[in-house]
Amino acid sequence: MKKLGFLMLAAGMLFAACSSDKDVATETGQNPLVTNGNGYFKVNLNLPTQVVTSNRAAGAGWGESTSGNLSDGLSKEYDVSSVLLLIFEGATESSATLKQVITPTAVTDPGAEDDPNQVTAAKTYLAKLNSAPAANLYALAVINGTGILEAGTTSATIKLNGSATDYAGSVTLSTLQSETTSNSMINSDKYFMTNAVLSKKKGGDTDPTATPEFQVLSPITPEFIYETESAAISGAAATDIYVERGMAKVTATNAITLNSAIKLKGSTAPSLTFSGWVLDNTENTSYIVRKVPTSFTWNLRSHASISTDPYRFVGGNAVDKLYGTNNLYRTYWAEDPNYTSISSPTYTTNTSLTFSSLVGTDNPQYCHENTFDVSEQVHKNTTRMVVKVNLSGADFYTIGADRKTLYTLDNVKDLVVTDLMNQTIFADWWAEQSTLTLTKEYLTITFSSTDAGVITVSDITVDRTKCDKKSLSTDPSVTKAGSTVLSTLNNNQLARVEYFKGGDVYYVIRIKHFGDELTPWHGTGTAQEWTAGYEPANTSSPAQADKIAAIYPSTPGQDANYLGRYGMVRNNWYDIRLGEILKIGSSTVPSLPGDDTPDDELDELYIKARINILSWAKRTQNWNLK
Repeated sequence: MKKLGFLMLAAGMLFAACSSDKDVATETGQNPLVTNGNGYFKVNLNLPTQVVTSNRAAGAGWGESTSGNLSDGLSKEYDVSSVLLLIFEGATESSATLKQVITPTAVTDPGAEDDPNQVTAAKTYLAKLNSAPAANLYALAVINGTGILEAGTTSATIKLNGSATDYAGSVTLSTLQSETTSNSMINSDKYFMTNAVLSKKKGGDTDPTATPEFQVLSPITPEFIYETESAAISGAAATDIYVERGMAKVTATNAITLNSAIKLKGSTAPSLTFSGWVLDNTENTSYIVRKVPTSFTWNLRSHASISTDPYRFVGGNAVDKLYGTNNLYRTYWAEDPNYTSISSPTYTTNTSLTFSSLVGTDNPQYCHENTFDVSEQVHKNTTRMVVKVNLSGADFYTIGADRKTLYTLDNVKDLVVTDLMNQTIFADWWAEQSTLTLTKEYLTITFSSTDAGVITVSDITVDRTKCDKKSLSTDPSVTKAGSTVLSTLNNNQLARVEYFKGGDVYYVIRIKHFGDELTPWHGTGTAQEWTAGYEPANTSSPAQADKIAAIYPSTPGQDANYLGRYGMVRNNWYDIRLGEILKIGSSTVPSLPGDDTPDDELDELYIKARINILSWAKRTQNWNLK
């Protein structure tokens, strides 16, 4: 007997049937659909596992095959504390309205019996209709919905976001794909899940055509609704449901090393300590059910250089490939609440970051999904990871464009003084003051700040006891940076001195979605048909549109080449592998508001990335830091 009432795809993985489809008792021709409202059907909630393998782009189907890139994650990410079934009625999925809200009851726990080991636990639930259906039935499963989507006070109402008032009006799928929540999608270590958005057309290596056909609500087969509990338990499943978690997941793998070119002034390599990481600039709202954009064609093909599974927005393997012929495929894009209102985004950018030193797959951080089109693929819109390391264990400085040498305070002062002494204007001034030969010991340098960050010379004091030709006591202003002579000299001083207090260094990593494998940029070295020149037309003060056009050329196709290169989609796991530090980073957490710099820059590469894309889905990114 087939025990599965609902197949569920959580974390991008198949919630598979527990035994052969050959044993299904279909009762074909008996049409047991009841009209008295006492209809029963079976729900078998299956929690999956799957062996992790290599990167998604390396194999057909983006790693969606049974030997592909499906990842367990943590056991707590599969815990179920509550199950709610929203039953919609109507001629089609899009026109169906919410008619019944059912809380199914647990019946048995058959355990995991499938092979390969896709299921770690299975529990059978019994669902009873509250009233006889008058049209086609569709189901939306809500897992762990506390605080986000819960049952209302009657059998046909719901409440959203913990509101005490039942949701008013006619609820459709579109309603829930437009309803946002700012609440956490993790409640007492239970993870909010609801139906995945699946495509009825194959992608990957096949053009899914320009007209999208999606399934979110799962159709219920009326022949498999029974008059009695016992018949439902022994009968076939009424539908297959696939669910996904409502948030994205990020982990960090610490494999940080120091490039041999980074030295303390001289030849000594500084010490290196990993201090921690944290997510920043995250979306603070999310749609309750994933919303897919219909304003662009889903048959966008990656650049011609991408030969494996170029139709990246739709998967290439049916989610129920092993257990049926439903031919539904995963989708890999979404619209977040900021997608069409990017001019007034709602991001959470932390002013005081709390860094976690915990790394590895057992120590994730979660956030709402965050997506945007190519025209808004800029720093201020992109979720980022901030990484903190410590070099040398003590204060140090960098000077000018040199991001590989750590200077001490004495080093910096020595350079400033040497620079002064080598300038004719200062030498002439000193000759007016003294008969003595100028030495470094006669000058004292004071900087503008004792806080970490970029600093300037605020004061240069001269040892007045050495000035035997003129008494500086009658002209004290010449010892200040504001004087005519020293002000001119200061303007010629080292262009940029940056103070790293205590040796702390910060790096920013903007998180990629499709990344370098499926949306390669010219900075990766991949052979492509790039247009000549990348500088904005207005180089004096380029607008964001000019920068985007320069960084992401419209020829041969901007969206096809770059849409989704950066961003985060729910139910995707982004594993950031921290690699070699190439250069010294920032002395403070880099500011973000108002930054319209495109996510890919035209200067020397600061951070290298290799993105392995697995399904939770898991996207592993190797970063070298500079």
